[in-house]
Amino acid sequence: MEYLDDVPAQEVNAADLKRTLRRYLRFWPLFAICIILALAAAWLYLRYTTPQYLSRASLYVQSSTGGKKGDFTGLSDIQSMALPSGFGSNEVDNEVSIIQRKPLMLKVVKKLNLDVKLVKEGKIRETDWYVNAPVRGTVLHLKDPRNFGNCVYTLTPLRGNSFQLQSETGKITGVYGTPVQDKFGSFVLHRTEFPLTTPVKLVVSNPQLIADGLEASLNVQIPEKKSSIMELSRIGADPMRSEDILNEIMAQYNAEGIEERNEEAVATAKFVDERLDLITAELGGIESQKENFKEANKIADLQAQAQLSLQNASESTRKLMELNTQMEMVDGVLRAASSSSNDQLLPTNLGMPSGLDPVINEYNQLVLTRNRTAKQATPSNPAIQQFNKDISSLRDVIRENLRKSKANLQVSISQLQTEINKTSGELGKFPQQERIFRNIERQQNLKEALFLYLLQKREETSLAMAVTAPKAKVVNPAFTGRIPVSPKKNIVLLGAAIIGFLLPFIFLYVRFLLDTYIHSRKQIAEAIPEAVILGEIPNAGKDNEGIIGKNDFSSFAEAFRIVHTNMKFMLKKISKGQTPVLLVTSAVKGEGKTTISINTALTLAQSKKVLLIGADIRNPQLKRFMEVQTVGLSDYLADPDMKVLDIVSPSPFSEKLDIIHSGTIPPNPTELLEDRKFGTMLEELKPLYDVILIDSAPVMMVSDSFSLIDYADLLVFVMRAGHTDKEMLEFAKHLMQDKAKGKIGIVLNDVNALNLSYGNKYGYGYYTEGVKKKSFLSKLKI
Repeated sequence: MEYLDDVPAQEVNAADLKRTLRRYLRFWPLFAICIILALAAAWLYLRYTTPQYLSRASLYVQSSTGGKKGDFTGLSDIQSMALPSGFGSNEVDNEVSIIQRKPLMLKVVKKLNLDVKLVKEGKIRETDWYVNAPVRGTVLHLKDPRNFGNCVYTLTPLRGNSFQLQSETGKITGVYGTPVQDKFGSFVLHRTEFPLTTPVKLVVSNPQLIADGLEASLNVQIPEKKSSIMELSRIGADPMRSEDILNEIMAQYNAEGIEERNEEAVATAKFVDERLDLITAELGGIESQKENFKEANKIADLQAQAQLSLQNASESTRKLMELNTQMEMVDGVLRAASSSSNDQLLPTNLGMPSGLDPVINEYNQLVLTRNRTAKQATPSNPAIQQFNKDISSLRDVIRENLRKSKANLQVSISQLQTEINKTSGELGKFPQQERIFRNIERQQNLKEALFLYLLQKREETSLAMAVTAPKAKVVNPAFTGRIPVSPKKNIVLLGAAIIGFLLPFIFLYVRFLLDTYIHSRKQIAEAIPEAVILGEIPNAGKDNEGIIGKNDFSSFAEAFRIVHTNMKFMLKKISKGQTPVLLVTSAVKGEGKTTISINTALTLAQSKKVLLIGADIRNPQLKRFMEVQTVGLSDYLADPDMKVLDIVSPSPFSEKLDIIHSGTIPPNPTELLEDRKFGTMLEELKPLYDVILIDSAPVMMVSDSFSLIDYADLLVFVMRAGHTDKEMLEFAKHLMQDKAKGKIGIVLNDVNALNLSYGNKYGYGYYTEGVKKKSFLSKLKI
């Protein structure tokens, strides 16, 4: 019955989709339970998981393009003072690594006492006691920092200022504020203003490990490229603790910047003080020489005498003073640059010739960077060695430039001195005392100018050291959002619901995918397109004995009427007006061929005279439905003298149904069924009956039924839903092509109501009893 041939493809696909959905919806209680369990697990997770909050802070760091070097205070009167050449020119990308370095994190740990903490113990989870903690502490010394992780104590308050610590190794009694000694090292505990009345858990940890954890938890980002803003963020369970950590990181970062800036300022101040001491001594000697000269020569005022002559030489003298000043500066810096130490910083902003100030600034910045890196690395580190090479190279460049500048200054001084000597010759009319006095006065003015210049630089350097402007400006102090970033309630619940739905879906999908059994006539039609499917027999139910009764209008009985109707169409084409012989068989045992045989016979017996022959003489199954006679088919075939009517017995179910039982189980069933006497028997019985049904053995297990196929006008091949493997379809296909071409019809037995071709919603009239509702637990059986 190819009833789907004329149905459009779209309708067939819609029907398949609907059937697939019904297949899954059949297990809706499983989906409901899994979703409820998943949501319950999600609720427990949300209930007992410590929420995590995101804390943020932001810093503004002035980049190298933000203004003139040294103009970090915004005051015009100290723009040229001896400040670090790199200050105000921080590259923000580099500062990201600096603010995350381990020494800074270790300072934060020690400042906030994070290496000693109290822990509140709950029934399920533990939480750190940071806010309003009654006890604070810090680690003083560790004997073996590399191999120490933490030590857990139970802190019990005692009378007065005492306490007791109990660990796995023993008990320790101590006093607040006094170091506590243990095997791993020492630590100290301090009381706060909050009281401690009950024992509490105390954890002493390695500060370096806590610093490593802070470094890992700290996230530093630059919002936009070339931006001078650094955004700091951290996720933690305690918002107050996270905010304190971020604020302390920013404070320590600024403190280190001020320390680095003051290092260079101190070096400049030291150099200026040394030069001031030397110039002061020289200036005192010149003044004494001038005083002695005046006293010896009784000179009071020579300016009126030499004013006119010296007016022409004043310009040359002024230039000579400037060149001598520069010569002194070059000599001083050259001596500093010629020292053997690579750690010495050179003075800056002294008005050096040939544009040497930027080069000296670059040299000082390189020395500071090398010193900062050396705090975290050994001298053999490639970076330290490269710094040393760069410092030495730059130092050589500075020395070479200083020597060239000195030579140029000497040439210029020589030229000016020649001009002055020429002018002095023109003053020959003046006494020798005048020339000597003016020479002394020139030396005095030179030293005074240098003294005042150095004195100004010392004041500027002292002011720079006094100014404690931070390295970076805090744009936003640490703050925490009210909504936790994890776990996110909506996402967790949604994810749980999805998982609760997917788990049974995947289980059922895999189960269906691995299911190798036949469940519907559609599977048969797809595997054997040319097959004729006589009908589908639904499950009879537990209360049904598997036998249709009189006036039975159940769906089970109606299915056999449909099979009967379809048989009529086939028999009209096959039989030639004689009594048709129907052979009922299956591939393997347990597919319900005997049930199909007897119920088909009862259906036909409602309007015809029917004979049912039990030809499964190896394992007769008619005994499940009625009492069987000891004499039957096997006895008749084995006894040549027995008459066929001797083995025919009436059926207890219908007056129009007679039965030939299997009889005694013989040792040679195949030989008996192959005997011609079986065909003779059928010829004798055909005039007596309208239809003859033969219930035979499974054709795939034994060869008994193959000899009976030639007698049959219609071979009824029984398959059982959920029992017959799909591999049996290939066997049925070969059977149809080789042995029973054109006269085989398939009956699918024990079909679930959901897998019926038309479901169970198209029941009609008085024979529709509906589908019985299953219990809740029966629906979960998979």
